[in-house]
Parts: sequence; structure tokens; C-alpha cells
Amino acid sequence: MKRRITLLGALLWAAAPLSGKETAVATLNLRETLQATWAVPAADTAAGGGPLRVGRVTFARGFGTAGGSRLELALGGRATRVQARTGVDDTAGELATIRFLIVGDGRVLYRGPWQQRGGPAVPLDVPLAGIQRLALVADVRGEPYAPADWIEPVITHTGAPPAAVAPAPGAAPAAALTPAGPPRFAATIVAGVRPGRPWLWRVGVTGAGPLAVTVAGLPPGLGFDPATRVIAGHAPSAPGDYRLRFAAVSPAGRAEQEFLLVVGEMIARTPPMGWCSWYCMSGRVSDAWVRAAAEALGRDGLADHGWTQVNIDDFWMTRPAADDPRRLELAARERLGRPAGYYKAAIADPALLGPARDAQGRIQPNPRFPDMAGLTAWLHARGFRAGIYSSPGVLTCGGCTGSFGHEAEDAAQFAAWGFDYLKYDWCSYSLETDGLERADWRRPYARMGAALRAQPRDLVFNLCQYGRAGVWEWGAEVGGQTWRVAEDLVDTWGAISAAGFFGEERDRGAGPGRWNDLDQLMLGRIGWDRKLHDVRLTPDEQRTQFALWCLRGSPLLLAGDPAELDGFTRALLTNDDAIAVDQDPLGRPARRVVLSPTLEAWVRPLAGGAVAVGLFNRDEEPAAVELRWDDLGLAGDWRAHDLWRGTVDPGRRNWSGAVPRHGVEFLRLDPFPP
Repeated sequence: MKRRITLLGALLWAAAPLSGKETAVATLNLRETLQATWAVPAADTAAGGGPLRVGRVTFARGFGTAGGSRLELALGGRATRVQARTGVDDTAGELATIRFLIVGDGRVLYRGPWQQRGGPAVPLDVPLAGIQRLALVADVRGEPYAPADWIEPVITHTGAPPAAVAPAPGAAPAAALTPAGPPRFAATIVAGVRPGRPWLWRVGVTGAGPLAVTVAGLPPGLGFDPATRVIAGHAPSAPGDYRLRFAAVSPAGRAEQEFLLVVGEMIARTPPMGWCSWYCMSGRVSDAWVRAAAEALGRDGLADHGWTQVNIDDFWMTRPAADDPRRLELAARERLGRPAGYYKAAIADPALLGPARDAQGRIQPNPRFPDMAGLTAWLHARGFRAGIYSSPGVLTCGGCTGSFGHEAEDAAQFAAWGFDYLKYDWCSYSLETDGLERADWRRPYARMGAALRAQPRDLVFNLCQYGRAGVWEWGAEVGGQTWRVAEDLVDTWGAISAAGFFGEERDRGAGPGRWNDLDQLMLGRIGWDRKLHDVRLTPDEQRTQFALWCLRGSPLLLAGDPAELDGFTRALLTNDDAIAVDQDPLGRPARRVVLSPTLEAWVRPLAGGAVAVGLFNRDEEPAAVELRWDDLGLAGDWRAHDLWRGTVDPGRRNWSGAVPRHGVEFLRLDPFPP
């Protein structure tokens, strides 16, 4: 494997004179820093608070960042040099490894050594003559949220001082929507349901219309509506494999697909796919906006590609009085991953006030959700599965009513309303336990898992506790089908890297019915309480997240508002070949092959003998790559299908091409006949 990348020619420049003005970077607007958490760096402070301390030495000036981070500065060609010292803060874990880079106008001007906790601060002095835009980058390995310290960073310049700016959005790769042609069915070809339980499935199919769709082989108890393309009813009481045959005919052609319905104890045989309200609606979620999101999924065709899970997150329920002592305690403990003041602002909103439960102990929705059963029936009629949210604590993350002490009543209520999925978020349960050993983390999820299992309908159970206490080892034992293995995401490269490139060992036990959840897809337009903005990931970074999630078999839940998707995002979300990697019925997650410090491949075996490969460039510059299949442990000849462009590479034993900065080439390899 050969890799070419730009060398540090900039360091050979003649040193600029030391004369000029000096601006301390820590005095600029550090809010423009992109890092792995929602927290904002503060001048002269390490990530998480406290002094800057590297190698047991305390430094008075500089700033710290959390995880992979990037701060861009507009220089206007007036700067002559940047000087600093860099280091891993002493609060980091033993595995933390960080490399600091200086990037000017898209070129790496300085690539520091890999540094670890306990080592001394490393000085840098980089000429900047003619540079228009500068980036201070901390590249993290080993520990995803490791604290990185910039010690006394100073820009020497003439004229106006530098200014911290938001990174440029980046040009979108060619990703045109596939033109309508012959019929094609959605990628998911297997589903599970428990005996005798209600089952719902939207037959996803695309192509030039009109389309006539039929379903053969349905067992008694299930029916198909050709107008809505929805299969609904009750599963057979006898366990077994039921092979259905989908067919679609249009003026452009005909397509058939075999679909396997497995009646047994395993549900979620492939990772759930759909949308969640949290990152684009949060505290303003309502019945009307959830319906609008579902309508957009149908109108723009995403539902026909498998995006049929519609999840209502926090703030659907009522909130007790604002002076409730437990809520005040929760507000004081603002959890990492929420903006400063988030809970306090939510407490001040009177719109959600109301009784937590009725006389029978049943949890109450707030006035924004006047008819929960009517909402789920509306979603089901259109082929969408409905998801809901709660917490094992007295309060949810937003300070609303949780399920503590009412697990059986709430599970019964969720089932009676017709929900198909529950996200159960740890949040205030920390106030209910004296310890945080594995048994303490398991206890509340086992209680709700048993309550859900006792209901007359299947609810996929998502354990949202951020990967604590090895949840991937015991989540299925307490009744879960999916479980979070990372913190809440932020729409930054550092956050995507922290969730996607770390924790490969957690995937060893993942597979059908038991999926590691990397959190939602940071695609489209997101924002707290409907204050939407375009995600701060470049298009290549968005592709990287999508490919990583597919290769690792994570649930695919869109974070952005489905009603506000641009062409690039729609093309990405409707790429059936990429989705098929995530939905592959074999269910074996990818393994990582490290090719260089900045280039790695993730290789996933697929049903039928094919292999999916993601070739990721984690560097700050594009990479020209020549890759042999035996570098990935793949013997013999393979035909490479480019999943982004829909083309076939003629090489049988190798692949060559350019991988953009923070980008990915996504391939499916099919073996040649012997």
C-alpha cells in the first residue's frame, strides 16, 4: 500500500522577522472552536475546568479543548508566524494520545509529534507568510474526549489582528439523486416479530411510476394494502420463517424481492432506521411537528428507502412545578452534552406545566400532544413505526416526568397508545442510586425491560446510558435491542470521530437483535428548540459519518428536520447500496485495518460472500492511495463497486484513487467466480 501526501515544505521557508504586533489566540472568540462536546473553551482554562497543566507544570495562559478540535483564524495574509507550546492535559486518561497540527490555506504547515499524558509541553514556531486562513487542530487517538492544551499560542502580524471564524462549509461531492427508472425495493430484506404480536411493515419501493406493488406469501393474520403499501395485522402464533415475495411493475420494468419474516423471540433483526425529534426540535416538539416530519419523510421519498421509524424524544410529557427540588438539583448538575443554562431555560417555560399522572398513575402527555393513540394510529396508517422517550429517573434530561417507580404503568401505557420503540435515557437516575457499579447501571433497565416484555406488542428497547459499565456486554440480557455506546453527538468532526473511530472492541458481540447505537446522523439542519442551522460538518465529513455508521451496524436515525433537506443530503440518505451495508442480514460489524497514522479501512463481511470497505482519510490534506486487497486480508480477485458513484473499478487485486480530507471512499467488493 502506497500513500502520497503533501510534505511540510512550508517549514523550509525563510524565517520571518520577529517584529510586528502580537495577538494571544486565547483572547479571540473561542466559541468558534469545533470540538467533540457542546462545551465552549475558555481562556486560560483546561477542558472541563481547572488550570492548564501539562507534564506536572501549570501554565497561566492558553486554552484547552476536548477531543479532536479545530479553531480557524482569518489572517488576511498579514501574519508572519505562530508560536505556542502544546500538550496533553494532566487530567487525561492513560490512553490519551494527541497530535497538534497547524494548517494554512488547506496545507499542513506543522505536524507535531504524538504526545501523551505526563510528557512535557512541545514548542512550535511556524512561519505564516501569505497565509489567509489558519487552523489550529488537535488530532486525538486512544481516548476520544482527551483534553488538549494550547499553551501561550501567539500570532505575530502586521495591521489588523487575526479573527476567529467559522470554518468554510466545503464543496459538496457529486451526489446527484438517482433518476427514476425500473422499480427497486428498499434494502431491508428481513424482519422479526414475536408470535401473535402486531406487526407493521411499509414495503419500500422506488422507480418511475405508476407502480403496482403486490405481496405474496403472507401468513393468516396479516394483510397488505396496495394503496399505502403497508402490511399490517398480527403475526402467526407459531414461530417460524415466513418467506414473502414482493413484486413491483411499472412502465419502466419489473422487480421482485424475497422478504423473510422471522416469527420468534428476536426483534430488530436489522438496525432501526428513521428520524428522531431531539436535535431539531428538543423542547418544542409537538404532535403537529412530528406529523410534519413524517409527511416529509414520505413526500421526499425517504420512507420508500426504509426511513420509517419516527421517534418522539424528550418534552412530550408534562413538567411538575418549577420549584420541585429534584429538578433544581438536576439543573445544578448540567450534564456534559448540553449547552450552559439549558435546563434552567427549560424550567422557565410554563407551556409544559401540568399534572404528571392521573388518578390511576398513568403518565400524562402535555397539551402539545392531545391524542397519543391518535398520533400513533396516524403514523401506522402510513407505514411508520412510532417511538417514544422516557427516563428511569423521576425526571427526564429536560426536567419532565420520568418513569421512576412507575415502570409497569408506563410500559403498559406506551403499548396501549400503540408505540413500537422506547428510548430510555439515564438522566436523573443518578439521583436514585448510591453507586455506579455495573449492577447499578443494569438495575433500572432490567426493570423496564421486563415491563416491556410483558406487553402484548413489541417495543424495541433502546438503552440510552452513553456506553457506561460495558452496556454492550449486558444490554440484551436486560431486554434491550439497541444501546448507546457514546456521548450525545455534536455536529463537529471531533464528535463524529469520537463516536465512530473509537470502541471497535465493543462491536464484537453486536449483530441481529443487539446493536451498538452511535447516536443520530448529524445530517441536514439541526438546532435546539427549532432554531435550525446547517450542520457544521463538511459534505465529506457527512459521508464519513454515514459510511462509518453503516459499516459498524449502528441504527440510522436522522437528526435533521426531514422537511428541510438539501439535494446532497437527500441523495446520501436515499443511497440504497450504502443503506444495504447497514441493513445486511448477516449483521456482522466491520473490523478496522490501520494502514497509516491517518488512513484506515473498515472491512465488513456481507451476506452472500461480498465485503464492504470504507477507506477513511482522517488527515487534514487529501491522500492519493494505492490499495491492494491483500492489505485488508482479502485473498483472491474482487470486483469493486463504488457506492458513492455507482461505478465499477476494473482492478481485481487493487484499487487506486484520491480520498479527500476527512473523507471516505465506500466500496462493495464482490468475489470473482473461481
